[in-house]
Amino acid sequence: MSSLKQIRIPVMKKRMYRKILTKLRLFFGKQLKGHPLKRIKSLTAYICGILRKKRPYMSALGSGLPQMITAHAREKAAKTFLENLWIDFDSYYLPYVASFLEQIISAMPNKEDIKIVIDGSKMGNQHMALMVSIIYRGRGFPIAWLVHKKPKGHFDVNTHVTLVEQVAQILQPLIPSTKSVILLGDGEFDSIELQQFCRTKGWGYVFRTACNSVFYQGEIRFQPKDLETNSVQKFLSYPNVKFTEKQFKNVHFVYLHDKKYEKPLPLIANLGCPLQIIRAYDQRYSIEGMFKDMKSTTFHIHKTRLKTAAAISNLIMIAAFAFTLLIKIGVKYEKSPLKPYVHRVRADRPVNTFITFARDFIDFCLYEGIDFSFSFHFSKNSS
Repeated sequence: MSSLKQIRIPVMKKRMYRKILTKLRLFFGKQLKGHPLKRIKSLTAYICGILRKKRPYMSALGSGLPQMITAHAREKAAKTFLENLWIDFDSYYLPYVASFLEQIISAMPNKEDIKIVIDGSKMGNQHMALMVSIIYRGRGFPIAWLVHKKPKGHFDVNTHVTLVEQVAQILQPLIPSTKSVILLGDGEFDSIELQQFCRTKGWGYVFRTACNSVFYQGEIRFQPKDLETNSVQKFLSYPNVKFTEKQFKNVHFVYLHDKKYEKPLPLIANLGCPLQIIRAYDQRYSIEGMFKDMKSTTFHIHKTRLKTAAAISNLIMIAAFAFTLLIKIGVKYEKSPLKPYVHRVRADRPVNTFITFARDFIDFCLYEGIDFSFSFHFSKNSS
């Protein structure tokens, strides 16, 4: 039996490669020939490699190549692909993510706003990635990112605005008239420039700010750290205050005092209802879950040894492709009768997210020789 399973895995691996390639070609045109088609085939192979091996190393990515070549050749091919100047976000991920976002937005409940989150995370030893994700079913999924060479720390305000501008261009043709966009971020993103950009676009926003930030209510100057809170009152609300010494107008300040946070959280927004502000900010943590999924629990992309920002950005792109495939596998098969064979199922609480279920479901199917499909179609009843 074990020898049969060893035979099945290569067969299922090639079948997975063909299915992903067929789906990807829908986004880039079936008439592709020459180098463009070769690059799409390579991209497909490296998506398969990271899905199977769950590692960011060249040997893992190269394992997805369908042809029989040496281990050294596989690693060299993967690195060459990532460092290829013809491979970039605009040419490959943008056509795909625009369609993917359209499907996610159409699958959202009618009354649910489109919430996007911005945050940064370390990649490798010397780089940081700034990413914007969209929230779907409580998880963050990558829309766009920028990678800069810097070992740690925050990105500057201009970089924040540049990335959000890029996301706005992607989202603009996809936003129904019935939905609003709300941008969420932590204290790194509370700049007047980013707030002004959101207002210009007609977006809502909720950002954390510092406890020593300056506010003006009329002629009264105050800082969050000087405000008194108590265990009974969950929040303090100060609508239409001015923010910072520049006195940026019409900011809604909410001082959230909740036992689930170690300290009170000072929040700024342009939304009118304090409860809406609080509920929105609670969803900001979806991007941390996404970084955890893409890093420590699934693909470990932060452990890359790549040394250039462009190559790391392309690695993130491969992981993002793979991650979106996990989304559909997780949603499509989360009620499958095979689920108890993959994970322990408990009636009282979920044991795993649908992303981690999808990760392990693929491994289970490959090992057992069970066929599965990558459906790219979302619906409100998708399950």
